[in-house]
Amino acid sequence: MKIIAKTDIGLVRQTKEDNYIVIQKDENNFLAFVCDGMGGHLGGSFASSKTVQMIEEEFNKLDTSKPIKNLGVWLFEIFTNINTAIYEESLRNENLKGMGTTLSGIVVVNNEMYYAHIGDSRIYTFNERDLQQITTDHTYVNTLLLNGLITFKQALKHPKRHVLTNALGIKKNVSVDIGQIRLKEDEGILITTDGLHNLLDGKKLIKLLNEPLTTQEKVDSLVNKALDLGGNDNITLILLEK
Repeated sequence: MKIIAKTDIGLVRQTKEDNYIVIQKDENNFLAFVCDGMGGHLGGSFASSKTVQMIEEEFNKLDTSKPIKNLGVWLFEIFTNINTAIYEESLRNENLKGMGTTLSGIVVVNNEMYYAHIGDSRIYTFNERDLQQITTDHTYVNTLLLNGLITFKQALKHPKRHVLTNALGIKKNVSVDIGQIRLKEDEGILITTDGLHNLLDGKKLIKLLNEPLTTQEKVDSLVNKALDLGGNDNITLILLEK
């Protein structure tokens, strides 16, 4: 599988709190995650950097020559350990108080694929005809929307649309969305932070993803389009295509 990632500071922010990690041991064992830090320059950068560091350490320790009893449980344990590390550091260091990070991505071990998600970064599957968001945004506004308290149109302009209800490091205990993905032969995966999908809706994304370009060219095109539309946040994405 071709895996191309890119991150850009954008045109407005002075610091980069986004981060990503891609590790590809071989065709059947790899992972790809994005994270979007929060809590100011020091806090957001620390949280996202610490997150990718811990994921790398855990995946590199994994012996893929042996079967994993439960890949979903393994993912949950990693998220729990990251949450504890960030939360406890925020208590120790006044400069990092209130920090946290989103984390969304996939891991494949011996050709078995799972996703894990917390926050408002997103994971999509796509083909020539369709784009499906497989994650749920953990935001205050999305909670209102899912409960029928506001309309989709109201959600787009709601003053609290960026307020997270769940992220790594903001509470002592963490809940994580974890599930299995079974890709069809013609499907790919797009993983993004909100700096991309807040500017490019589904129609724009599917159009750019189906341009007759290489995977690298598609990634560059997506970032450039977000910059053309204002680039008001850090922009990070990972594109996986067969």
